[in-house]
Amino acid sequence: MGNLWLLAEVAAKMPKAEVAIGRQTGLNSTNQEESIEQKDVSKSKKWQSNECGKNITKMEEHMRTHTGENPYSCPTCGKSFSRSYNMKRHTKSHTGEKPYSCHTCGKNFPGLSEMKRHAKIHSDEKPYSCLICGKSFPESCIMKRHMKTHTDEKSYSCPTCRKNFSQTDYMKKHMGIHTDKMSYSCEVCGQVFKRKPYLKSHMKTHVKNRPLFNCTVCGKCYLNYDRLNLHKKNHERS
Repeated sequence: MGNLWLLAEVAAKMPKAEVAIGRQTGLNSTNQEESIEQKDVSKSKKWQSNECGKNITKMEEHMRTHTGENPYSCPTCGKSFSRSYNMKRHTKSHTGEKPYSCHTCGKNFPGLSEMKRHAKIHSDEKPYSCLICGKSFPESCIMKRHMKTHTDEKSYSCPTCRKNFSQTDYMKKHMGIHTDKMSYSCEVCGQVFKRKPYLKSHMKTHVKNRPLFNCTVCGKCYLNYDRLNLHKKNHERS
């Protein structure tokens, strides 16, 4: 009877979590440690993508980079994203919310990752080096993206025509050719283009042996005097 009272006293002084563990399935301390280790391993377990061979921890999210699936939509503008985090970060662009500040220059950012990435410009530290050419980079992702320039790896596919690209930025620029939106207009002849590089290339056809007309207020140049006059009226209104 005395032993029972002693055990009750010890149990009362133990943290509740330890008492609960002791009551579960009778595991001894060695087995408990092994169980905890297995849980830690499962948390950091990585899978290899069959598409590109990369080792990743979130297979479902990674595979969306290959399929083009974007299940998360912005409630304001409808723009879709492959990851919930990216969608939430994007929604801040509608509110102007920028809660993360650079400790060095005070510049504000909507996301923590953007702020950390920016902060590296204040440091000369570039710990990641290309294994092929030796060029150094401040971030691992930038170095990996650079290394694709040395190989034929093209992991990003256009969801419309399935053309492959080595970088997601290249793929997004390409996707503009599948839309009817013409955003860039030539100030000389009015011709419109889907992409800014196309407009710049076109503008060179007007420049040869043509005088430039400069705005005396802001210095902006025009190849057509009438367009300069239209531009000047904007200054007069303001």
